[in-house]
Amino acid sequence: MIEVKGLTKHFPVKSSLLEEEGVVHAVNGIDFSIHKGKTLGLVGESGSGKSTTGRLVLRLLEPTSGQVHLDGKDISTISNRDFRKLRKELQIVFQNPYSALDYKMTIEDILIQPLQIHKIVEPLSYKKEVHRLLHLVGLDRASAKKFPHEFSGGQRQRIGIARALATNPRFIVCDEPVSALDVSVQSQILNLTMELQQEFGLSYLFIAHDLHVIKHVSDEVAVMYLGKIVEMGEAEELFESPLHPYTKALIAAVPGQKEKKEAHRRLTGEIPSAIHLPSGCAFHTRCPFAMEVCTTNIPILKTYGTRQVACHLVEQESGGEVLG
Repeated sequence: MIEVKGLTKHFPVKSSLLEEEGVVHAVNGIDFSIHKGKTLGLVGESGSGKSTTGRLVLRLLEPTSGQVHLDGKDISTISNRDFRKLRKELQIVFQNPYSALDYKMTIEDILIQPLQIHKIVEPLSYKKEVHRLLHLVGLDRASAKKFPHEFSGGQRQRIGIARALATNPRFIVCDEPVSALDVSVQSQILNLTMELQQEFGLSYLFIAHDLHVIKHVSDEVAVMYLGKIVEMGEAEELFESPLHPYTKALIAAVPGQKEKKEAHRRLTGEIPSAIHLPSGCAFHTRCPFAMEVCTTNIPILKTYGTRQVACHLVEQESGGEVLG
């Protein structure tokens, strides 16, 4: 349903004299697709470009280059006026439930707003629809007359999900929707999103840095590092046998992980600046298995069986055999 081709976003960095000093390479030419009723999990460290990718897909940010297709139609180049007609089909659940809701509005007003803007139901049916949305996310009718500050973080995120559902969307970007919540509440919200997906056939781009969360909700997983996808494949297979050294390091760092932690122990430093990208493979400055070719040549995302990986080491170990 969603297909992304060569998606790129660069942010110019300007000095105090408004002269351009450099460019932040936030997203650097990525490709992926999401099928109807499925979830693509997007995982990586902070600064890898995950949230920017989600906003580019929804056109909350305009891409520097590349395309986003909805049902085969390029929606990245259509006019803002035409895109407004599609806006109701593409929604987002934000990371921070404490700042995502207007504290001066009642929950009823918050949920009526999208109904009104997109003419989802007649005005006489607003309250009935609000009660239906609250019921869908496990809140009672009395919640409609309350203000956001009267709710816990988990309840506020349920309201955020209800607001996203108000327009009857087909695709939702979940931008780290549980990272600001207590662990005890996270599983409730995750289960809610999965139940709603089954009930309404929703497609998700689920962004998170927590691999436990990604493994729980995703059909496929894409691993991002410094604006590029370095590995992508079916969730179960990717977690069972990661190929890219970065993916291995992320999985090895998960508490309680039984697999070897050698790659994790040898992974040092932080993600480099997105303004001054390393030459060759962006991960070579931290990779314990970096070779000379990694410092000069940018690896291309290639297909190995059912997996896509951008790594010179994987290509060498496979004998250069690329399948698919």
